[in-house]
Amino acid sequence: MKKPNVTETSNTIKFKDYPLDNDIKRALSELGFKQPLEVQEKTIPLILDKKDLIVKSQTGSGKTAAFAIPICEKINAEHESPQALVLTPTRELTEQVANDFSDISKYKALKCLALYGKQPMADQRRELKKNTPHVIVATPGRMLDHIVNKNVRLQDIKFLVIDEADEMLIMGFKEQLDAIIEKLPKERVTLLFSATMPAEVSALSEQYMNHPEQIEIEPQVSNINKIKQVYYGVDGLKKVDLIKRVIEREVPRKAVIFCNTQEQVDNLYEILRKWSNSICAVHGGMDQHLRKEKITLFKRGECRILIATDMAARGLHVQGITHVINYSVPFEQEQYVHRIGRTGRVDQRGIAITMVIPSEMERFRELEKFLEYRIPCKGNVTSTSTKPKAVTEKTTAKGRFKLENRKGQKALVQFSAGRNNSNLKAIDFVSAIRNNVEGITSEDIGRVDIKETVTNVEIFDGKERAVINAFQTKKVKGKLLRVKKG
Repeated sequence: MKKPNVTETSNTIKFKDYPLDNDIKRALSELGFKQPLEVQEKTIPLILDKKDLIVKSQTGSGKTAAFAIPICEKINAEHESPQALVLTPTRELTEQVANDFSDISKYKALKCLALYGKQPMADQRRELKKNTPHVIVATPGRMLDHIVNKNVRLQDIKFLVIDEADEMLIMGFKEQLDAIIEKLPKERVTLLFSATMPAEVSALSEQYMNHPEQIEIEPQVSNINKIKQVYYGVDGLKKVDLIKRVIEREVPRKAVIFCNTQEQVDNLYEILRKWSNSICAVHGGMDQHLRKEKITLFKRGECRILIATDMAARGLHVQGITHVINYSVPFEQEQYVHRIGRTGRVDQRGIAITMVIPSEMERFRELEKFLEYRIPCKGNVTSTSTKPKAVTEKTTAKGRFKLENRKGQKALVQFSAGRNNSNLKAIDFVSAIRNNVEGITSEDIGRVDIKETVTNVEIFDGKERAVINAFQTKKVKGKLLRVKKG
């Protein structure tokens, strides 16, 4: 939860000036909240007046408190029934938001419950019946499960919050959102928060909101100015040694190392834990309780470095992260933005470091083009025997970067799924190939180019035939696709 900073408000209003219950003011004071951030200053009075709102605000701007404070004020603690429902896209964000509600309302004695997958339904059902919450924070899938099984009654919901709406729709939750909202009272306050405002989010607001007021919070400082971005060119075999040297030199207060796969997380953790006892790791394949325990250790500072997959790129809101290290170039450009956004938040600055192996260089140049920013090279760490030849960049007629003298032989494998006929992402193709083709590693996979109806995947070192043979019977995220050499 973002604490207010006196330099970030447009006037001298303080939380004690708001018409809030003394129990909430006491909790805010203990949390260090004195003056509201811009998003809080603009939204709290409107929510207290029960206005529907569409708020465009970047992650880390303090938006959770912006809706949690006025909702806690308006809830009747003596009425034991769910009165507020907050929908979030990830388990991590669900827990974070529920914790923020609990912190703000602790002296008002409101009960908050987080509902998400990978927890036993029976345990959640018992909690809903035995300790009826005033506030439910849930992922759409698990919330709909409880509605279908009649485990929860929603007739007293006065507030609906759709948090990270853009991410919610990207992750394919539109049908679940529709089904959940249809079960809610028509007379309610609906609050939609989103970092971006694509057409799908606007359509959602038109469908379910009542003359909403729109608020847009401009970033105080651009990400480029707040986050120092650099990269190292490195051979795959030297990445671990380089990360050790970078950590020793940078001495991060808290750092997240992002990996593209669960296997990379496990392998890197096994190596680094022998080097330092202040390292922990999380990924989607771990038991949820263990993941929660490790993230708690990281938040408390008992572990200084967290190794994670992209499941932590959104929903991991931890104060004081000074460094983000990309162990591999992410397969999706937007994911890079989400990753480095873990640092440089609100009034802080941060450093983002990316390790780039030769086979990732073209993907990295495409990332720079997406960012409209040339990330400076901090150095090249290559062995004498495997040092790559000079790289020549040129722009094709389509404006894409082409890389000469790349690693080994390169071929395209084409899958019969693209933007217009599937919702598959680059990481889905990469994961499917790595998990289903023997002898394939991340370094054997290059750029994933998702076109309108097909997707082309670069495969190196003559391994394209193994990929084509494997996907005659194997599926990509549950879908059997036609596959051929591109």
